[in-house]
Amino acid sequence: MSDNTFTWGVIGPGNIASTFADDLAHIHPVRHRIGAVLSHSLEKAADFADKEDAPRYFDNLELFVQDAKVDAVYIATPHPLHYEATLQCLQNRLPVLCEKPMGMNQRQVQEMIDAAARHQTFLLEGMWVRFLPSIRKVLELVDEGAIGKVLSVRADLSFKAPEEPDSRYFDPEKGGGSLLDLGIYPVFLAHLLLGKPTGIRAYAQLTSQQIDEACVAILEYSNEAYATIESSLVIQTANTASIYGEKGRILIDTQWNEKPSRIVLTHYEGDEQVFPCAWKGHGLQFEAEEVCRCVRANQLYSEHFCHSFSLDLVSTLDAIRHQTGIIYPADKKINSTP
Repeated sequence: MSDNTFTWGVIGPGNIASTFADDLAHIHPVRHRIGAVLSHSLEKAADFADKEDAPRYFDNLELFVQDAKVDAVYIATPHPLHYEATLQCLQNRLPVLCEKPMGMNQRQVQEMIDAAARHQTFLLEGMWVRFLPSIRKVLELVDEGAIGKVLSVRADLSFKAPEEPDSRYFDPEKGGGSLLDLGIYPVFLAHLLLGKPTGIRAYAQLTSQQIDEACVAILEYSNEAYATIESSLVIQTANTASIYGEKGRILIDTQWNEKPSRIVLTHYEGDEQVFPCAWKGHGLQFEAEEVCRCVRANQLYSEHFCHSFSLDLVSTLDAIRHQTGIIYPADKKINSTP
């Protein structure tokens, strides 16, 4: 590992991986580059590698983990493929940044975390919103007591998905459904600000294949705080997040989990402060920087999004799915751990 260069392997060279690769250009002074690519199609891997000037490309996971020669791996495949790829990388001591949700259920996430500990290798769930300047600003306002004690979090995220026969959004084999794709973000925000809930009440609108077109949940806390989350693939909501406290409200404007136009702090007495949000690129560079920092410090996890946070997050998702009957093939399988 050169002090001036951090080299990434990419598993799953789709749209999000392309955005990730583009955002690496905004990182300084360390240069981040793509050094190896893995796809189910060798032609697709070669095309992505050619675009990113990566010297190695593969269509076989075992060959990739043996010969990638990278500092860390970004896993950007569909959700159900995260588990196997992560375990193989960790087994070969390749640090992993795995797109959210890290696993399809708590069992998978626990096995991934256990593998990271067993092989003493870094692992981070790619909840990129945690590292955005917008979320850092929200935490700063909350920590300095700008709205007093947080009493309520309300967040929604939706996308009117195309009704195509092979759409991943509605295919259980590809991890479809609104909760794991979109609802995970509002659940994350509730966990970040209020912690793990003590009670959950949830409803989902299911397809004939037992995945959710839409999902809503109320998360309850022992200190009388609560969170309301909503996700949908069939309607378009405001895609905003609001944090209510004893003294006022923080609004994260549309698109709250990406690059919102602004953050608005409103005190109940009437005064208002507006904090514009702007940064180069999409924003995936911030989590990439965190991986580089942690790997170079020989850490097994990021203290800003630790393994226990990922476990708490997936346990809440599992509880919502259990209440609403959302089922995936991975829920019926028991896999062995490498």
